[in-house]
Amino acid sequence: MEQALRVLVVDDEPLLVRAIVRLLTRAGIEARGAEDGRYALAALDAGTFDLVLCDVRMPVMDGPALLGALRARPHAPPLVFLTGYGDRSDQELLALGALAVYGKPMDGQALLDVVRSAARGSARPG
Repeated sequence: MEQALRVLVVDDEPLLVRAIVRLLTRAGIEARGAEDGRYALAALDAGTFDLVLCDVRMPVMDGPALLGALRARPHAPPLVFLTGYGDRSDQELLALGALAVYGKPMDGQALLDVVRSAARGSARPG
């Protein structure tokens, strides 16, 4: 039996995190939420994930700072940004090492497709 994908959802909007975690879980994907980069790093220290879905703008530790911390770790999972803001260009975020950048909101099926594609390493910027 194939092991379920494990995804860490990082966003400072608790309702959005819960909705994404619920969507992924219903699709057979193990998912956990974190409210910012600091909590994401703690979750990554405590477990293994195949993918990180992350907001760009968050208090305490934002998405680009989390990405930088991940790049310093061996065997870090890929990170896909989900952002509702246009303050940083997709190209800039990709240059920092993001696997892909997608806009919010995103419908459920599209998000599932992104997660499955990214976990296979074939996500494309959207």
